[in-house]
Amino acid sequence: FELAKSLPIKILSKHKNSLVQLEALLIGQSGMLNEIFSDTYAIQLQKEYQFLQHKHELKPIPTALWKMARMRPQNFPPLRLAQLAALIFEASNLFSKIIEANDLKSVIKLFEAMPSNYWQTHYRLDATSNKAKKKMGVSTIENIIINTIIPVMFAYSKYKNNFELQNKALNWLEQIPSEQNSIITDWKQLQIKPGNASDSQALIELKNEYCQPKKCCECLIGMNLMKMDIQRH
Repeated sequence: FELAKSLPIKILSKHKNSLVQLEALLIGQSGMLNEIFSDTYAIQLQKEYQFLQHKHELKPIPTALWKMARMRPQNFPPLRLAQLAALIFEASNLFSKIIEANDLKSVIKLFEAMPSNYWQTHYRLDATSNKAKKKMGVSTIENIIINTIIPVMFAYSKYKNNFELQNKALNWLEQIPSEQNSIITDWKQLQIKPGNASDSQALIELKNEYCQPKKCCECLIGMNLMKMDIQRH
């Protein structure tokens, strides 16, 4: 969020035809290019960022905001930012393509952008790894669709009074498998098993907005449970 605030989208748009410049802007603004590197590509990004930083009068955010500890290499912030750069580079008019897509598979395909060759052997700068394709995995893309794309689509469809788009957003949510997290695990232990992402989103909302703040008297489920308890006594 802090990175997004520090880097106006109009600046990214000006450089969207250069993958190196996009990586330099995103990784540089993240504060991750403030080190001394021995890696040729990392030094190239650093020099590119210094030029763009001066040109656009940019101020990077503190590196300490990023978490690296106890994190899988696939989720390291530098790699995620390189994947974002690839997405910006390859997917022009992304929002239009999403809302015009006929099926969910087409949307997932849009987000399978491959970062530059450097990242096929790196998870972070100046540290070589085994060679592997470093595009986003399907589960990561599905998470983005659930938590970002569908809410935005739904809000846009309401703004435009487009019921067809609204239904498409809801249908996509029902096509995605349930999320796997601690909240869903708790529900499963109570023998409540979501069948898809629509169900899991409802259960997460229920937990966060009603169970957690103890709003049982405002919840139909809570009211029914209390009513059953009263009847038993």
